[in-house]
Amino acid sequence: MIGVLCKESEARTVEEFFELFKTPWEYYAPHRGYDVVIVTSEDIPQDPTIRALVIYNSNSIDFDLHLGVTAQLSEGTCEWLEWHGTEFPVYGKVAVLQSAGRQLLRRRQTLDTVCGIIGGAERPTVRIGLDLFREASFLLCQGQPAENALITTLDIHISLLREIMLDLGVPFVEVPPAPAGYDFAACLTHDVDFVGIRDHKFDHTMWGFLYRCLIVSPLQALRGRLPWAKCLRNWAAALSLPLVYLGLRDDFWLEFARYVEIEKDLGSTFFFIPFKNAAGTKGSSPASARRAAKYDVSQIKDHVLRLLRSGCEVGLHGIDAWQDPRKARSELGRMQEVAGQSVMGTRMHWLYWAEGSPRILEEAGLAYDSTFGYNEAIGFRAGTTQPFCPLGAERLLELPLNIQDSSMFYTDRMKLSEAEALNACKGLIRSAVSSGGALTVNWHTRSLSPERLWGDFYARLLQEIQKHRVWFGTAQELVGWFRNRRALRFHAVQFEENCVSVALRSSLRHFEPPVTLRTYHPRFVSDRSGLPVSMPAYTDTQWNGEKVLKIACDDPAGTFDGNARSFQ
Repeated sequence: MIGVLCKESEARTVEEFFELFKTPWEYYAPHRGYDVVIVTSEDIPQDPTIRALVIYNSNSIDFDLHLGVTAQLSEGTCEWLEWHGTEFPVYGKVAVLQSAGRQLLRRRQTLDTVCGIIGGAERPTVRIGLDLFREASFLLCQGQPAENALITTLDIHISLLREIMLDLGVPFVEVPPAPAGYDFAACLTHDVDFVGIRDHKFDHTMWGFLYRCLIVSPLQALRGRLPWAKCLRNWAAALSLPLVYLGLRDDFWLEFARYVEIEKDLGSTFFFIPFKNAAGTKGSSPASARRAAKYDVSQIKDHVLRLLRSGCEVGLHGIDAWQDPRKARSELGRMQEVAGQSVMGTRMHWLYWAEGSPRILEEAGLAYDSTFGYNEAIGFRAGTTQPFCPLGAERLLELPLNIQDSSMFYTDRMKLSEAEALNACKGLIRSAVSSGGALTVNWHTRSLSPERLWGDFYARLLQEIQKHRVWFGTAQELVGWFRNRRALRFHAVQFEENCVSVALRSSLRHFEPPVTLRTYHPRFVSDRSGLPVSMPAYTDTQWNGEKVLKIACDDPAGTFDGNARSFQ
C-alpha cells in the first residue's frame, strides 16, 4: 500500500495524479505499515512500520544529512532529464544530488544524478531532486509548450514512479488506462466551422478559397508538395463555384454523409456552432470577425438529426462558453434544443481556453470538454494520453485534443507534407500504445473537400490507427468509460504467498468494455556482480464486477516479508 505525505496545497493534484495512476493509496497515517511512503513535505516520518521511502523535493532538506546526500539547486530553467534513454523536460526546479547511491535519473546536459536509490538495513530510500506534484499541476493546468508536445511528460513521471516501486520490490495492483483487450481508445471528432461554401459570397472565406485553389495549389505542385491531380481538382472546384451558388451543382463543402461512410461504425463526434455571425470575444476585446460562422445550428437541424440516427454524437462548438457562464448556458441550451439531448460536451471554436474555463463549463452543465490541445502543433499538451479532471473542476472531464488537420498542414503552422505528417502521427500512436489512454483526432468537416483535399490522408491515418488493438467510441462514450474507471475504488488488497485477493467497489456491476486489473509481483535475482536486481513481472486479469477477485501469481519471494497486507 502507498502512503502519501504532501503539502496541504498539493492535495487536489495528488488525488488527480492517483486517478491517472490507478493504484491503491491513501494519505499517510502513522503506524499503518506502508510498503512505500511518497514524501513531498520536509517532514520525513520516522515510522518503523514504513518499509521504503520515496522523497521528492528540489530543495535541500534536513533528512539529506541523514542520507549522506547533498542537494544543490540547478540554475537552469526547463531542465531535461534522462531515464533509460528516455528524455523529458522538468518545468520547475531541479536539484542535483551528490552521493545519492545508485543512479536512476540524471540530467541530460551534465549526467549529474537527479534521482538515486540509497540502500540500507533500516529501510531503502529513493531521493529525487524534483517536485512531482508541482510538475503534475503545471501540466494539468497550463500544459507544456508546443515544442515539447510530442512528449508524454506526465505519463513518464508515472512510469518512473512505477519502476521505483518495482525496484524496491513493492507488489501492487493497478487498473491500466485502457479497456481490457485493447492497447488504447480512439476518438474521431469533427469541428463544423462551415456547413457549405454557398453561405460565403464575396467574403474572406470565398476569396481565400479561390486564392488557395488557383495560386497556392500550383505552387505547391511545382514544389512537389501536392500531386498535380489534386491541383486540377482544385481548379475544377474553383471554376464550378458559380454553378454551386446558382444551385446547379452540389455544395462540395457539405460532407456529413461522406464522413459517415468513411468511418463506418467507428463512431464520431461533430461539434456545431450554435449561433450565426457571432465571433464572440477574447477577454474584454472582440474576437476576429473571421471567427464568426455563417450558419446557425437551428437552421441545419435535419443534418444534426441525421448524424444522430447514424450513431454519431453531436456536441457544442462553443463561442464564449469558455469565459462566460451565462453565455455557456445559452450556447448549450441552443444545442440541446436542436439535438433533443440533455447530456453534451464541448470544444471551443479556435481552441479558446483559460485556466478558469473548466469550472465555467462545469457550472453550465457540460459533461466534458475537448479543447486542451494546440493550434500550432499536435501532441500531448497535458503530457498525458488520459482524459483528466482539470484541477479547477469537480466533475467535468477533459478529453485532450491530440491530432488536428489544420495544425499539421496549414502553412502558418507546422507546414508538414503528408509523409511528414504521417510519421508524426505514428509517433503519437506509439505513445498511445505504450501508455494507453485515448487518442483524439479532429478533422474539420470541410477538410475532405477542395481546396484542402485531405481525405486520402485521413483514410491512411485511420488505417494506421487500426493496425493496433483500438477501441473506437464517440467522445461521450470514451469519457464515460474513463469516468467509470475513475469511480472504481479499491476496498481491500491482500498479498499472500501465492496469490493476491482484490476487492473493488463500483456503482456499476459490469463495464463495457471491461477493465483490466494488473498485478505486479517483482522478483529479485542476482546480477553478474552478485547484487540483487528486481525483475518486474505482472499478471493481467479482466474484472467482470466480482466483489472479490483472487489472482494466482508466482511466489513474490524477496518482496519484503511476504506477509498479507490490506488496503481499506
